[in-house]
Amino acid sequence: MKKTHAVFSQLPHLRALPAFAAAARFGSLTDAARQLNVTPGAVSRQVKTLEDSLGVALFVRSHNAIVLTEAGTRFLSYVNSSLAMLDEGARTLAPQSSKLVINAPITFVRRWLIPRLPSFSELHTDIALRSLSLGASEKSDVSIIYRRTDAPSQTDDIVLRDTTVAVCAPRLLTMIGRDPSSESILSLPLLLDTEDAWSWHRWSAAAGIQFQPRHGTISLDTDEASIDACLSGLGVAQASPEFVESELRSGQLVMLKPNIMANVGVYFLQRAPTSPLGVSFRAWLETARF
Repeated sequence: MKKTHAVFSQLPHLRALPAFAAAARFGSLTDAARQLNVTPGAVSRQVKTLEDSLGVALFVRSHNAIVLTEAGTRFLSYVNSSLAMLDEGARTLAPQSSKLVINAPITFVRRWLIPRLPSFSELHTDIALRSLSLGASEKSDVSIIYRRTDAPSQTDDIVLRDTTVAVCAPRLLTMIGRDPSSESILSLPLLLDTEDAWSWHRWSAAAGIQFQPRHGTISLDTDEASIDACLSGLGVAQASPEFVESELRSGQLVMLKPNIMANVGVYFLQRAPTSPLGVSFRAWLETARF
């Protein structure tokens, strides 16, 4: 018997859908990037990849804003419905548990929060944790956001003060020695986790030198990507010691000039939690955050 095969059109790049939805919601790549905790360039590339896969323009771009095209408006309704269905499906997997929704930047979640969550789960066995990156549509019980600042903050809403140090893979030390000067560190390839090199500028100021890279820079979209590139030996990164604690302890990374540390930002509660789950989580944070 002759076999027949169903023909499926190529699915769009699914990872780009949250970026498209956020850009459509805000009408701005910059605002969408802020909500997703990535760079505007990353959002722009995700949207362009999606447009290329679909073969249509989803936005009309101007200098200060973006506007959905007719095709973009039609597609957005499907995207929002699909994301809502996926979210609903995920929530039905643990129907007997109370679901704690945490809205927080992805690097903070992966490198600070997740390693500490077992202690919360031990205290609250009846709560199913769901940790979401910024821009999620579901209403959160706890919302943690990031703000740049070059000064240490003192408020009750601070979850983590973001300080930064220079780190690299051990093999890069063969190029500058085990006790390099601050200036010699800038002679290595430098990894940037933001386009404007905010962390490097703050670190250089703390070191009392000008930020003048002499061996080029590699720009990455997130802290997480910068740390991964650093682990691969691509260059020197700026990272919070809290985020690379296990890598420093295992020797995968080494800290350069440990006496030089700069304040670059804070992670803080956007608002006081009002749900019982959020209040329980905030009480736990008091013991886990410092």
